[in-house]
Amino acid sequence: MGIWARLRGALGIGDKLRLMALLQLLRGARDHMRSVVWQPFALSLGISMRGLGGLESAIDLTRISVQPILGGASDAYGRKRFLILREVLLLVALASFIVSSSWRTLLLGVLLVGLSAGVEPVWSSLVAESANAGELGMAYSILNTSYMATGLLAPVAAGLLADAYGYDSVFYIAAGLGLLILLLVQLKLVETKPKGRGSRGIASLASSPTPSGPLPRLRGFYLSMTVDAFAFGLGHRLLYGMLTRSYGYTPYMLSLLSAAVTASWAISQMPLGRALDRFGSRAFLAASQLISCGLLGLLLASKRFLLVLFTQALMGIAAAMWVPAEQAWIARNVDPRERARAIASYSTFRGLLALPAPFIGGALFDAFGFNIPILINLVGAFLDVLLIAAVIRDEVA
Repeated sequence: MGIWARLRGALGIGDKLRLMALLQLLRGARDHMRSVVWQPFALSLGISMRGLGGLESAIDLTRISVQPILGGASDAYGRKRFLILREVLLLVALASFIVSSSWRTLLLGVLLVGLSAGVEPVWSSLVAESANAGELGMAYSILNTSYMATGLLAPVAAGLLADAYGYDSVFYIAAGLGLLILLLVQLKLVETKPKGRGSRGIASLASSPTPSGPLPRLRGFYLSMTVDAFAFGLGHRLLYGMLTRSYGYTPYMLSLLSAAVTASWAISQMPLGRALDRFGSRAFLAASQLISCGLLGLLLASKRFLLVLFTQALMGIAAAMWVPAEQAWIARNVDPRERARAIASYSTFRGLLALPAPFIGGALFDAFGFNIPILINLVGAFLDVLLIAAVIRDEVA
């Protein structure tokens, strides 16, 4: 009874928030199908691992370039129109993947994916505006669980479809889901921040389109999150491509890895979300990073499929600890009147410093093979544990 009472308290359990959970469910199915085949699809067009890392960096560069502008604009003009834009951009990106035959058309889709990802702080702000301030961790956990709930079936279906009918079949189904999401956002989603309420105004965007740096009280958090982004961008982010290129993993095998991550994430997210509000973000971030260190060590020891599957199942639990802890910390410690702009500025600062990581990881793979990018990822994750313990506090003045 306690968890359901807490759920109702965190989400209000009204129609608006039930719709948000449904949207996350559909988005999860679409994104899991797309992401599990994305890297092997790019490699199938003749792109090198260095090139794949460059495309991943291009996604990041596009995302971080537009985040502050879109976040600030949504503070001034409301959330809904930008969430509609996100779905339109991703639909066009999926269409470009369907017709891709070279890196040029693939790059167009990559840039559109990056633009759509730039709207994510707007969604994060919508969640924060729809939950009680003292239960943000639980609120983010519930919606993250909805996003991950399709993680067992959607990736496996994508892998089977890709093996049997090619990558285009996966992108067609993902596009159909994207169209349904777009219609629901357009017709049903309720605005949480009416135009012009609680914002400095759109004119301020032109004067400061990118962040000059974090406020002093936020610097420790920014630093530790940036180290994490760089380390994992260089190593684990390229895992599917590296396993495909070095060890012959098929789309179906990759789909099982993805299913293991998302299923364990979905199962563990709710109880962990309840514990997060009790114990605080700092403890969760450190514990998550320690778990990840152990799993990266196992990946260095063996690439046997069952062992890799085991590591990815536990990586889902680590992610279920990390993601809502990060989201809740930044949402609690920024000005609520300009939350989307502040979250976007944080994400942009972090993304800029971590931007070269996937390209560097791909180049290291081409030069030295699988183990070096993962080893550097492990070293960076361990250093980040020390940073989290030293510089993060759950509440800052």
